[in-house]
Amino acid sequence: DQKRITLQKIQQYIKNGSKGSLDLYNTPITSLPNNLKVGGSLVLSNTSITSLPNNLKVGGSLDLRNTPITSLPNNLKVEGDLYLRNTPISKKYSKEEIRKMVPMVKGTIYI
Repeated sequence: DQKRITLQKIQQYIKNGSKGSLDLYNTPITSLPNNLKVGGSLVLSNTSITSLPNNLKVGGSLDLRNTPITSLPNNLKVEGDLYLRNTPISKKYSKEEIRKMVPMVKGTIYI
């Protein structure tokens, strides 16, 4: 089943040292493990994810386009850009409000 395969993919990625990007585009993922570190970009667009784990660190960009995401963790670290187009967050908050929520996002926030 797709959900199990996706979880195995994440576990394998962590086991391999969390190097490079983690592409979960269009998978049935709804949550991620706490303290997840992603060396490159994290692609979650077109998934059913509603929230992010605590202490999430992303070395590249974080793509949350077309997801039902409703909250961002306070300690979210993103070295690249944050993509929030077509999410409840982008409809509810301005770019400035999102920037205040996630001060450790270094790149551009797209809503």
